[in-house]
Amino acid sequence: MIDFRYHLVSLISVFLALAVGIVLGAGPLRENLGDQLAGQVEQLRTEQEQLRTEAEELSTRHDQLATFIAELGPDLVDGTLQGRQVAVLTDDSSTRPGIERMMSLLAAAGVDSPLRVTLQPALWSPDGAAQRSDALAEIHRIAPAALTDDPDGELTDAAQLSGLIPTLLHGGDELTPELRSQLWDVLVEQQLVTLDGTVPPQIDAVVYAAAAPEELAVDSEDEAAATERGQSLLASQTHLLSVLAETGMPAVVSAATPDNDASASVLRTVRGDREFDGLSTTDRLQEADGPLLSVLALVEQVRGGSGSYGTTADAEHRLPALPETEGLEEQAGQQDQGGTQEQDSTEEQGGTQEQGGAAPSDGGGEG
Repeated sequence: MIDFRYHLVSLISVFLALAVGIVLGAGPLRENLGDQLAGQVEQLRTEQEQLRTEAEELSTRHDQLATFIAELGPDLVDGTLQGRQVAVLTDDSSTRPGIERMMSLLAAAGVDSPLRVTLQPALWSPDGAAQRSDALAEIHRIAPAALTDDPDGELTDAAQLSGLIPTLLHGGDELTPELRSQLWDVLVEQQLVTLDGTVPPQIDAVVYAAAAPEELAVDSEDEAAATERGQSLLASQTHLLSVLAETGMPAVVSAATPDNDASASVLRTVRGDREFDGLSTTDRLQEADGPLLSVLALVEQVRGGSGSYGTTADAEHRLPALPETEGLEEQAGQQDQGGTQEQDSTEEQGGTQEQGGAAPSDGGGEG
């Protein structure tokens, strides 16, 4: 049986251990541990400064290259898409500035009257359910074979209608020009899409220009409606791009990526998924060089290549490897160095002239 002396010895042992710990911590071990912690903190601080410096240098180089290639844009793409029929899909008015620059670059590349297809919110929003249902009923009546096979009923109305768009652009043997025209009319009449330009008999290449996710949100919606909208939008985009990839048409997915972040954009769906390996992707749509990046990626697609380009973390390369882009990064760096040297030279000359102008004044004062 444990008696009082056992408890007393246990308590004394605990207090002795605490006392020894306090003495060692305040004495021999204190200085050693303090030095180690201080050294680790200083090392982390140094590494943080190095990373910050590298990030700033990388950002500067990106900005230099962006400015340089944006200025050269029309010359870089001149004639590269001559005679091609190109469609540009967009899902929000916020992409308009980038789309306008892209249209201009496509014209410089030789594209005659690119078709612009604007996807309307009714294509995926909760309050567009009736329009989608009416559109699907009419399409089933006109040409049910144009819709994606869905024996298990897994595809939503939004996904089915979105998947119809690349099918109409691609055409194929099953859809006559008359049928395609009728199906486009259904989508337009139900305010699911708007068309800017004449739909050609067949599209040769496609650019899907996606807005930043926050631009597609509706502030007045409650949480449930916002969640439903987000899920419907994702299903719509995913199926559209799946069908687009299946058509085999040269295609580029270009997205606006504010703060250089692609984690929340449609690029998250495409990059890294083998289903979309045939598609090229670009970020920076909202930047000056973003539309040019899209057109260059489309040129590469037409020539049989693909890749992911831009400056976000999941982009593989800054630019497509084309004869037109060879050496651009080096040229941009040289131009910046030349400008810096010229500025330094001007400042030096200005300082010399200022000193030279001061001497006579001093001499006159002494006289």
